[in-house]
Amino acid sequence: PVAFTPRVTATCAVTAALYWYQGQLGEAATEHMGTKLTGITQLATYACRNVNNAKEGRLSQHATTNAINIAGFQFANGKRVSMLRDFGKDTPEGRFLDAAQAQACGVFNVVLGPRYNKQHADHFHLDMGNFLMCR
Repeated sequence: PVAFTPRVTATCAVTAALYWYQGQLGEAATEHMGTKLTGITQLATYACRNVNNAKEGRLSQHATTNAINIAGFQFANGKRVSMLRDFGKDTPEGRFLDAAQAQACGVFNVVLGPRYNKQHADHFHLDMGNFLMCR
């Protein structure tokens, strides 16, 4: 129901989770932004690489299109929320992002955001991997 830019190519599990997640984001958008969520900016789904681009180690969930990185959100009133600019601020945008991360933790198996490490400063990493983590 919400447009992704660019278009998402992902596993059925991630696609289903994103559909469910969008419904929850709609509630957070109304509560914190006072308007409807209309778009999501994503940075990556598929990338054939190891975790953290390491030369050795386990494959990233991105290597099997089982993950997505979300960097921002767009709303019906024209406002845009950017992870890099707005995360952690005591503003409607910052509160929306906190709610978006909390909602993601109930849908995806792994949720990593700016509080996790510097590599996630500009996005939420969401995946349907084999363990649970919400940071």
